[in-house]
Amino acid sequence: MTTPTYLVIGDLTRDLLPDGSSTMGGTALYAAATAAWLGVTAAIFTSGNPAEPPVLPTGIEVALVPCRQPSTFENRYTPQGRLQLLHARGAALQIADLPPAWREAPLVHLGPLTGEFGLDLAAAFPNALVAVTPQGWMRHWELPLPAPIQRVPWQPDPAALAHVDLLVLSIEDVGGDEALVAQYAQHCHLVALTRGARGSTLYIAGTPHAIPAYPAEERDPTGAGDVFAAALLIHLHQCGDPLVAAAFASSVAAYAVEGRGITNLPTWEQAMVRMHTP
Repeated sequence: MTTPTYLVIGDLTRDLLPDGSSTMGGTALYAAATAAWLGVTAAIFTSGNPAEPPVLPTGIEVALVPCRQPSTFENRYTPQGRLQLLHARGAALQIADLPPAWREAPLVHLGPLTGEFGLDLAAAFPNALVAVTPQGWMRHWELPLPAPIQRVPWQPDPAALAHVDLLVLSIEDVGGDEALVAQYAQHCHLVALTRGARGSTLYIAGTPHAIPAYPAEERDPTGAGDVFAAALLIHLHQCGDPLVAAAFASSVAAYAVEGRGITNLPTWEQAMVRMHTP
């Protein structure tokens, strides 16, 4: 295996749909697909059944830790709001199982969904730009499965957070607690808080900067935060300017929400045109 430019680590999920069918999902899918559409070589380290490998967009490699079934989610919509259930968990992901060539990837995105690894993994890539979308560390469920998922506050070890170059969360992830995000920003140089159509806030060394959203006809917001995180990390590596990179990420995310799933991801050129169109 060759060394990819962009490596994302985390569950590729099976998402159960109301009609009884299922679809593939997860941070790893949305982030790697974004990288591929932007012309960057991408790879996913995840778990799954080697006899039934995932069918991924062209240009994305995958390495699987064997397991019987992937992490499986279901969303049920009730009068009280959305109820998310976890039906199954995939295998734990450990650095020892990662293809050696992939350990040299210059861009690494840690996207846990079910606590399949810990934040300590960030320290395993000292020469990379490391991004984290910590959603999987902000969830709790009881056994046995299936069981409802509950949001829990995330209190990372500041020493571990110091190995993270970019932390990306949504306002829903933190239950609207922006003070908690500001706390993270005291230990991580770049922290992005996304708010969908209301734009985002980028903390640079603890100082907040407003990043406006680009107008979009939203059809499906699923995965938009993961798309934003991938585009931000990739362009940050390209240009070195966090504010320019965040504007680019907003442009890419605006494209993404105008289609279903990963069907409307833009090329680099398309994202730049939208970014510079008044």
